[in-house]
Amino acid sequence: MKRRRFRAVMANGSRVHSGIRAHRRAPIRAVSASMPMARTPRHEPRKLPQQLRARATVDAIFEAAMQVLAKAETDQSVQSIADRAGVSVGSLYQYFPSKQSLVSALIGVHLRQRVDDLKARLEGASGLDAEQAARQLVEGLVAMMRPRMRVELAMMRAFAQVGDLETLISMDAEMIAAVEQFIRARLPELRPVDPALAAFIIMHSLQSSILLTLLQCPERL
Repeated sequence: MKRRRFRAVMANGSRVHSGIRAHRRAPIRAVSASMPMARTPRHEPRKLPQQLRARATVDAIFEAAMQVLAKAETDQSVQSIADRAGVSVGSLYQYFPSKQSLVSALIGVHLRQRVDDLKARLEGASGLDAEQAARQLVEGLVAMMRPRMRVELAMMRAFAQVGDLETLISMDAEMIAAVEQFIRARLPELRPVDPALAAFIIMHSLQSSILLTLLQCPERL
């Protein structure tokens, strides 16, 4: 009898203990199921502007951000950028969820401007012979950099923090392709050369030279 009572008590205690453990675990499962998963910070714009007014707002934000970032010693907060653009912080956040996403988008805009500028200069030199065209291209790129040294340095600093390497490679390839097309149109004037290799060397030589000059001796530009 004593053994049967002992077993019954132990069995009942085991059921009670199991029930308590199940009861304790249940709220944890419920809470964890109801809690949303943590999201990684977004570095992309929330939405692309479609209407003219919205595009004008985004352009003003980009211009303000460029000016603020170019002055490294000033306040570079989102509030400072919004104030300079003439918009509220809430309006800025409608398009960019964070300062990082704004700077990342600004780098893309800056790279696109550089590509478009190079293409325009190549088109402007289309009527010149190869030597004159090369001289005009180099002088034009250097002249473009002179008034924008602070901007270029600011973009380099920003790219080191939030830059998109794929975008940089894509823009670089587009510029090399434009130079290659320019060279192919002048092959009769040139000694035998591989246009693709020549374009690669020319663009990277120019970019490296300008970059090092900006970093080490900007007064020479």
